[in-house]
Amino acid sequence: MRATPNTDAVVDFVRSSRGRVLPPEVLDAALFCVTDWFGVALGAHGQEPVDVLRRVIQGWGTQGRAQILLGGTATAAAAALVNGTMAHCLDFDDTHVGSIAHLSGPIFAAALAVGGECGASPHEILCAFATGFEVGGRLGSAGLGIAINARHLHSTGVFGCLGAAAAASVLYQLDDLGVRRAMGLAATQVAGLTGSFGSPAKPFHAGKAGMNGVLAAQMARGGFHAGMDVLEPGGGLDRALVQDAAVQVHELDFAEGWEITRNTYKPYASCLLTHPIIDAARQLRGVCDESEIQKVLICVNPLAIQLAGKPEPATPFEGKFSLAFCAALALTGRAVSQTDFSDETIADPRLRGLMNKAELVPLADMAVTSGTLTLVTEGGATHSVNTPMARGNPEHPMSWEELREKFVSLASPAIGQRSEPLFASLQRFNEHDDLSAVLGLIKSGVSE
Repeated sequence: MRATPNTDAVVDFVRSSRGRVLPPEVLDAALFCVTDWFGVALGAHGQEPVDVLRRVIQGWGTQGRAQILLGGTATAAAAALVNGTMAHCLDFDDTHVGSIAHLSGPIFAAALAVGGECGASPHEILCAFATGFEVGGRLGSAGLGIAINARHLHSTGVFGCLGAAAAASVLYQLDDLGVRRAMGLAATQVAGLTGSFGSPAKPFHAGKAGMNGVLAAQMARGGFHAGMDVLEPGGGLDRALVQDAAVQVHELDFAEGWEITRNTYKPYASCLLTHPIIDAARQLRGVCDESEIQKVLICVNPLAIQLAGKPEPATPFEGKFSLAFCAALALTGRAVSQTDFSDETIADPRLRGLMNKAELVPLADMAVTSGTLTLVTEGGATHSVNTPMARGNPEHPMSWEELREKFVSLASPAIGQRSEPLFASLQRFNEHDDLSAVLGLIKSGVSE
């Protein structure tokens, strides 16, 4: 039988979760993730893709104890599908840069759904989420997540699914064999196409990853068999997703710190790869008259252009994946919040004029977390700003107060004045006896 050190490490880490005490910085990071998750998910209330998905799930007629946000209850898999899609619908959720994946969206959706089904405490749900995040983040690091996205596969659908399966395995209390099977079953369901970026199919990847992770753990609990060496270097996962073998799954070591403390949060409602340019544009606003700008040079890593280089966005979703449009928003003084991505702004002649002056310049030696914006005037003057690390990264973090402002702006349209008490409750998520302290503040329907 082939040695499986990576799978062994995942099994040991998942199985030791129930007795684990999270270090203070890890607990704070997990609470930050969860609070941000609820904010961006509630902010998606009323979005057409969410409404369509809700109707589909209602048509399934499932019955269960898992809560769908601003809706009824359903089976854990169905709830994870809806809530995970909601969490990523605005593309305003956190990003683990090491794997280039939105991990919290699908992994917490799975943990919340299974925890609700099993009657787990918020503390148990939070620990399961942190465990799943660590599994997904480590598997996607060392270049694998970048390689997957470069090959047109969405890393969120890969590592979000694997992390969701790990989180669900914790809450279902699977034994060693069960965890092995769950990870194998999750691995065989991964992916999503980056060609879907700019469309509602992208957030569907996150919802499906959460659902697939739950389903994998449920099937494993029922005794369903799976390939159990797929997480090894050169195994089934990396061999399929990176077929030229340029990058492999690296050897896992869960003693090397915590990936959740290396997470990145979004101050802007667009693809993370646009954020360095947005920061630069905010600094350049007003340095010259807008009418004098002849060129807007956007220098970024080629991956940023591949994933967020839509030159002529026609919809608000596409605008979130347009470096030129996001730069134009910031140059004209907009906050680049969710309300700035609308049919009106997409058609705005002023913004279109700046976009038409944009030129995307790929620089292979530039980090994906950085970018340089240069304004060239008709007189030949240049004004340039480099952003080595965008706001929201661990090296330039958001504060709890900044998160509160983001949260309230997103949650208030859905739950009104309950948004402030909900934020305070989420900051103490792990201290509540049960989920009612949080979910009780999220009533069905919109704000009065």
